[in-house]
Amino acid sequence: MHNEKESAPPYLRSGRRCWSQSMRFGRCERDEQLSGNPLVKLWLDDVRDLAYDMEDLLDEIAIKAAQIESERESSASRSPKKWKFSFFGPHKSSGSNPNLRSLVSETKVEEINGGLKAIVTGKARLSLRENVADGSNYTNKRDPTTSLPEPRFFGGEKEEAEILELLINEVENSDATLNIVPIVGMGGVGKTALARRPYNDARVYSSFEKRAWVCVSDVFDAHDITKTILRSISGLSREGEDLNGLQVKLKDNLSGKKFLVVLDDIWNEKYEIWTVLLKPFEVGAKGSKIIITTRNLDVVSITRASPYPLKELSLDYCTSLLAFHALGTTNFESHSNFEIIGKKIAERCKGLPLAAKMLGGALRNKGNPNEWEDTLKNRIWDLPTEENDEVLPVLKLSYAHLPSHLKRCIAYCAIFPKDYQIERDEVVLLWMAEGFLDGRKIKENILRLGQNYFDELVSRSFFQQSSVDGSKFVMHDLLNDLARSIAGGTCFTSRESQLVGDEDDASLEEKTRYASFILSWYVTSQCTRAYHRMKLLRSLILVPGGFGGVSSKFSISNKVLHDLLKELKYLRALSVCHCRIVEVPNCVGDLKHLRYLNFSYTNIETLPESIVDLCKLQALILRGCQNLSKLPQGFTKLVGLRFLDIRDTQSLKEMPWGIGNLKNLTILSKFVVGIEKGSQLKELKNLPHLQGELIISNCEKVEKVRDAVDADLFGKLSLTNLSLHWEEHLGNLQNHEHEAHLLDSLRPHTNLENLTISHYGGARLPSWLDGSSYSKVVSLCLRGCTNVTSLPPLGQLASLQELSLEGLHAVRMIGSEFFGSKRPYSSLTTLKFEEMLAWKDWSNYAGGREEEVPFSCLQHLVVRSCPSLVGTLPRQLDHLIKLEIHSCPHLHNSARAVRLPSLRELYLENCSKEILKSLVNLTSLTILRIENLSELVCFDVGFVSCLVKLKQLHIGGCDKLNYLWRDGNETRNLTCLQRVIIERCPQFTSFVGGEGEVELLCNLERMELRDCASLEKLPGKMHAPRHLSIENCPKIVGLTIPSDGPSDNNPMPQLESLEPTTMPSRALPSHRVDDKRDSSIRDRGGLPSPSHHPLETYSFALSEDKVYCQL
Repeated sequence: MHNEKESAPPYLRSGRRCWSQSMRFGRCERDEQLSGNPLVKLWLDDVRDLAYDMEDLLDEIAIKAAQIESERESSASRSPKKWKFSFFGPHKSSGSNPNLRSLVSETKVEEINGGLKAIVTGKARLSLRENVADGSNYTNKRDPTTSLPEPRFFGGEKEEAEILELLINEVENSDATLNIVPIVGMGGVGKTALARRPYNDARVYSSFEKRAWVCVSDVFDAHDITKTILRSISGLSREGEDLNGLQVKLKDNLSGKKFLVVLDDIWNEKYEIWTVLLKPFEVGAKGSKIIITTRNLDVVSITRASPYPLKELSLDYCTSLLAFHALGTTNFESHSNFEIIGKKIAERCKGLPLAAKMLGGALRNKGNPNEWEDTLKNRIWDLPTEENDEVLPVLKLSYAHLPSHLKRCIAYCAIFPKDYQIERDEVVLLWMAEGFLDGRKIKENILRLGQNYFDELVSRSFFQQSSVDGSKFVMHDLLNDLARSIAGGTCFTSRESQLVGDEDDASLEEKTRYASFILSWYVTSQCTRAYHRMKLLRSLILVPGGFGGVSSKFSISNKVLHDLLKELKYLRALSVCHCRIVEVPNCVGDLKHLRYLNFSYTNIETLPESIVDLCKLQALILRGCQNLSKLPQGFTKLVGLRFLDIRDTQSLKEMPWGIGNLKNLTILSKFVVGIEKGSQLKELKNLPHLQGELIISNCEKVEKVRDAVDADLFGKLSLTNLSLHWEEHLGNLQNHEHEAHLLDSLRPHTNLENLTISHYGGARLPSWLDGSSYSKVVSLCLRGCTNVTSLPPLGQLASLQELSLEGLHAVRMIGSEFFGSKRPYSSLTTLKFEEMLAWKDWSNYAGGREEEVPFSCLQHLVVRSCPSLVGTLPRQLDHLIKLEIHSCPHLHNSARAVRLPSLRELYLENCSKEILKSLVNLTSLTILRIENLSELVCFDVGFVSCLVKLKQLHIGGCDKLNYLWRDGNETRNLTCLQRVIIERCPQFTSFVGGEGEVELLCNLERMELRDCASLEKLPGKMHAPRHLSIENCPKIVGLTIPSDGPSDNNPMPQLESLEPTTMPSRALPSHRVDDKRDSSIRDRGGLPSPSHHPLETYSFALSEDKVYCQL
């Protein structure tokens, strides 16, 4: 047999030896790598760049070899002639016998060998020694399922109280409507963490009508910031609108309202830009606040506000924080052997919470005090911060404690802009594309390996859960700086405005391997010019602009994208998401090194056929491509494909022929069943390694039950999420028995965690869903299964937390079979019944001991559109927090009471008034909303008496409501009431029956009365309503606010704003006026002439001895 090693050309034998050496050099003297020695740094840069070049060369050889092998197999199928291929054989290349010399440039290999020799020489000159042992290998790793407790807030109680005081209390002797609270301090000191505390405080929540949080970061764009605030406040997206339009709408939304806005991480020092941003905020109610966080006092100076400086933590608090993350305790009392060294390390943190948190995470697996001593003595601690380098040495030490496989993962994350909302799988697939995941031992679980990498970095606080989207993550700014300092010149990220001056940077062509580009709404060739020079680029991510985790789409022409991609032949990862492109350039098929391709949320309709030539492609992501109608015909040539995400692609009607041949697929998010051979369900048979989520749509097209058996879902052990969808509205076209047998055969493995079955046409649910086997299921949704007549014992699903039953029109009774034998629904927290048209009876659980009460953990119950349901809810729902009942007119028509001691939110709509009689002991209720409650005339005394914690009362559409309370004494327990809204109640006459008076106690802050045509008077005593809004209440009388300021005769001395609309003049407050506009109001009986002021709302504010009107 021919010996490949001996016959290899000398330059390749030398290359293989030097390749192994270069990989060891990259691990030389880890302290030296971060020591700041410029000669060592240059040498390491050379090692890194040469390693990249060698990888690219070897990848190119493998690609060409694969192409030749493919051609050989194709020819062999047409001819019996056998090919002989040798990588290292001495034979000359020929058409039938190619060898390595025909695949690679010998000049290129010689260049690499020369570089390797220079590296060896440089290593000797710098006296570097090899240190292949990983600095973290000796760490006693804990089981990954055990983790430190949730982080606590140390040392900020005083600061939090002071910020709360600044927010809630008004500024004395100030007429300013808007006040700014700047929190200033160095990076990592906890400014953002402090701002979050009062922002989420219940007192702040109740004090401000509108709140918005914007992460501004280093680019201060008034347009994007305004758009994000407007979206937060109004809930509306304003794509494509200019700054003027956005600010006008924001002004309208804030007018007369008390708001709180947080602008986190501001760097802008330009006064004129700041004033432009502030324009819409001047119309808010008095007491409105803006919190800003910044590292720069110059930023504070342009706000003309007094800074609130945030100092470092004390040593005691820093020690407690370190101990918490390292040992899971708040001190070292039970770990005395670590106390002295622990305090020394805490001193080194220099009061920075982020440093203490990260070092604690790094030390959490080190059980020997000597290992803590090594951490303390590391020379990195005392390094000075380089100019323009804001990465703290302490963070570099945290990096030094990472295993080598995680270090390159973190360095790669420099590609993400600051505040980028990171999806775990997105990052994992990018790491996979770059070869960071060594899956040789567990090929089928390489994705899971990457997820474990990511989870470990989360546990070490390199990633933090996003406050915008709980499913995503962010990197702290300092950690982003750290990653960039490590990546150096290999990573490039910028906005369009930052590209000026970069285009002539020579290092772009030679050094840059990873790049991202933050885009505005349209990308031109000028914008991409700098990227054309990055010939060796491996990863390119086009990031749409936007704040707060909300991405806005951008546009790029096919030509601009084509011209860019044709220059980047070494790309391994390309992401062009949220783009308005309709066509993918054909040249994508020329990117032979490509492993990762992401065109999610674009307008593409098809992919070019050339894409099937990407023999290295591992991940193809087309999520949210609503117009995508088909995949390329030769799709199955992508034999290396592991990850295919085609969720939310409604136009995709069938899978490409023979997708079962892609045997390396581990993630196939959706399978669209077709009728033709090659697109049938049985194609799943050959995909045993599928994991994660699988959606099977068009199940009605499965003609043979045998196809479902062959699909072998039960054999796919790693599937955790399964959705089975039939076409809706098939009616008589459904074969009930066939579909029942089909669903029986689609049994998944018992490792399943989430199951959804939609529009299934059978009359019975599958026998395998009996509750005993699927102990890991946490979520179950049955939707639109209109022929199902009964439910299996779902109560025996031991881990079930969420159950949703929707559109099961044939179910008439839910009885004992729904619960099962013992401890039914012991883990259930959310239960929803919706559109159960025939459901009449909900029987109680009859069996078991007293401690086996069903729904023992239930917190959220929804019963919606169940018009036939009679009786009451289950008797014991002691932990229920939120109850929603909609369109159930016969529910609670019995006298049996339901005690809900933990209920905080109650929503009733289109129900009988009798429902209120059966709900008792509502002592925890804080929110009560009633809509269209038939026959409700007023509240019963017993119902009102227990509402001692009620904060918000909202009543709407109750046609027969005459008053709220029979007499004024009923309101004495409503001491927590803060907001009252009554609307669309045409017979509502007054708050209390007869001639009685009602006293609303001092916590009332807002009252809104709308479309109450019979309302004649307000409560006689309202001690402190700050905001009163009255709309379309033409009969209201008796509202008089003296113009002489607070006095004993003023029933509402705290009133700050009155918003009357379509009210008679006699109901308006008496007032004094000082200018012509006020005079016109007085002359017209209180309301400006519509011809002069065509507005719908007029805001009146009482201040000392005057009542002001603000248009």
